[in-house]
Amino acid sequence: MKSIFAVIVIAFIVFSSAACKKKEAGVEAEPSSIGDIAPDFTPKDVNGNTVRLSDYKGKVVLIEFWATWCGPCRELTPVLNKIYEKYKDKGFVVLALTPEENTNTVKSYIKENNVTYPVLITDIKTTRRYGVISIPASFLISRDGRVAEKHLGVTRDIVQEFSSGIEKLL
Repeated sequence: MKSIFAVIVIAFIVFSSAACKKKEAGVEAEPSSIGDIAPDFTPKDVNGNTVRLSDYKGKVVLIEFWATWCGPCRELTPVLNKIYEKYKDKGFVVLALTPEENTNTVKSYIKENNVTYPVLITDIKTTRRYGVISIPASFLISRDGRVAEKHLGVTRDIVQEFSSGIEKLL
């Protein structure tokens, strides 16, 4: 439990520090609220291909902000794999965004954990546009591109929470 708390504290410090620097530079956060159009983004996948959220318009999308070093994020990986496999043929996708991690580290993580959904390397600007200050942070996006749900952290009922939201939107 202490290690999970430590990871959350470290993540908060990292993201808060970066956020403060951006704020000082005149870049304000644009947190996504329920009902808002989800901010588009254009990160690269682990193979260097550009991916846009707008490419998935018409699908239900779960955006997951995470990192390989984050314990709670690691707990979510098998959950996300399970949910992705269950709904992917029904118009659903998971897009996992990790902030500027080493691509080889991310590729190793994907292989070791049999990650089946797209993993993208993002920047602090995208993280800020979603108002993310700690990870894991998840955003369920409707077919019309609006933020339908937000989930912060990991709960005991996370599978049910995700599944319920996805089924409503599908």
